[in-house]
Amino acid sequence: MKIAAVNHIVRFAIISCFIFASSSAQAWSKKDTYWQAAYFATHLADWGQTLDIAGQCESGSYYETNPILGKCPSAQTVNAYFLGTALLHYGAAKMLPRKYRRMFQAGTIGMELSYISNNASIGLNVKF
Repeated sequence: MKIAAVNHIVRFAIISCFIFASSSAQAWSKKDTYWQAAYFATHLADWGQTLDIAGQCESGSYYETNPILGKCPSAQTVNAYFLGTALLHYGAAKMLPRKYRRMFQAGTIGMELSYISNNASIGLNVKF
């Protein structure tokens, strides 16, 4: 994916956060913050592992399976993508009613944990 397209994703994510933050379906609670922090922790680990892929894919050791990033993304593309998706996740969570917010947060935490576990099992590390 070209860096210009990823830059558009990041811009959209930032604008969306401002829109979503002002139109929250329900008030944001301390519990919501804990769940969001847990998501960000897993997202950060996945981000670091994806940077490990980016650093090794030229040698043919690993390749990325996310079609948005492409088979061998640059570190700049990985960073822009993960920053943008982190912001979009927060904006979406902020917009959802509490009942669906929790399902969204828990579901995406589970999804991230599966990626992290798979990446660790094939030898990837968290690298920044």
